[in-house]
Amino acid sequence: MAVVTSLSRRTVLRGAAATAVALPLGAAALSGCSRAPSPEEVLAGRLVPLASAAKASAAAARRLKATDPRHAAVLDQIAAIRDEHEKLLREEVSRLHPESRHLIAEPSTAPTAYATAPSSAAPGSATAAPQSGQLDQFIAALDADAQSAQQVAVTATGFQAGLTASVAASITSLKGLLK
Repeated sequence: MAVVTSLSRRTVLRGAAATAVALPLGAAALSGCSRAPSPEEVLAGRLVPLASAAKASAAAARRLKATDPRHAAVLDQIAAIRDEHEKLLREEVSRLHPESRHLIAEPSTAPTAYATAPSSAAPGSATAAPQSGQLDQFIAALDADAQSAQQVAVTATGFQAGLTASVAASITSLKGLLK
């Protein structure tokens, strides 16, 4: 036996009104989930690795200073300048797309090529080779940072192009202090 329910005109009109409001809102909500990133978000995303690298190289310079007293003053200077690079890049990321600033990585606290490693050398033996190797690795990392900043600079415009070009040029100059 089939049950037939009768719908009043008022019930049909309420349903139609609710559908007329719900469909566009639902479509807007669904399209909001799959939106493409804005140009500002894309640019902020390209600056995030530069800020992370600046932070990491500042920390590496401080760690390397402990094993290379001959370059201590220069490494202090490099750390201070790379800290400033990180600050400026972080500010620009925050201005362009505030949510992206949280993507800037903290430098690892794990031992790296720049960290002081326990020496297995006999007391009184020369330790210049490990320091030289660490310094060479640090210089290579700075070179990679400069190239990354330069790549962003040539594709960016306006302030961001100038900022990243300045960072690239600064890093290149800093490398020269270590030779």
